[in-house]
Amino acid sequence: MVDSGIQEFAHPEGRSPKEAEQWIIEQAQIRAMAAEFGMRVQSESVHLVSESNGTLDDSFTELNVSQVQGEWLETKEIEGPTKMLVDGELWWSVRVKGRARPLRKDAVLMDFALVSDLYGLERVDALMDGDRIRAVFKVPVDGFVMFFHLESDVVHALSNSDSEMSAAVKGQRRYSLFSTESEWLESKGPSMERLSRYAWGFQVTNPEMVESTAMLIGVFARQAFPPPNMEWSGADEMWSLDEEDFERWIKQGAGRLDGFQVERLPIRIRPKTRY
Repeated sequence: MVDSGIQEFAHPEGRSPKEAEQWIIEQAQIRAMAAEFGMRVQSESVHLVSESNGTLDDSFTELNVSQVQGEWLETKEIEGPTKMLVDGELWWSVRVKGRARPLRKDAVLMDFALVSDLYGLERVDALMDGDRIRAVFKVPVDGFVMFFHLESDVVHALSNSDSEMSAAVKGQRRYSLFSTESEWLESKGPSMERLSRYAWGFQVTNPEMVESTAMLIGVFARQAFPPPNMEWSGADEMWSLDEEDFERWIKQGAGRLDGFQVERLPIRIRPKTRY
């Protein structure tokens, strides 16, 4: 049994009370696993090269990525989350107990992040109505990937074609996802690569006056795998399937594919105008 102990968090800005409670519980789970199994911090130098008016700009920057070395299996008990005021500001306290295990020896740690720029220098968790999704991806070993977008219980394939197998990637290579060809040609870092199958601009939408949520999902395996069975959505002009069918496909992959991993990135989508 893993026990987080009493954990306190400032209210996460921009989230509804329900979303805040879920985020706080997840953070307590992460802290519990970090205390039990430890954290891994990976440092990476990114080489950037851009061209403007015939002049090359050449620079390096350092990125640090932290990953907990555990996997949460089941929540047994939750105390809270409970609201409290600290110096006039809203805070939450929570305690989580559950079953967790260290990462398997054959687990592949995916560095997958939602970002605001081509090179992934700024990681974000929120976008605004009309913003384009950008992401970076890296794994330590060769394998195959697929990427999806989940919103309102519907999963959309972000590939240019649903009929193709997963896209091959090289280990220790950093990939820029959803970058257009024109911006890639204008400004490209030699230490990064681009997946042509995941290279079109997908914009998030939020016509409501309140914040909404979505999720970017990355799927990896050491061997090629087929996509789930999807149908063409004329309204969205994308291939899609129900979330329940998608989760069934995930379970099937986990049972038969070597090194099968799924990484989920929550996205907060803010409306452009607030009243």
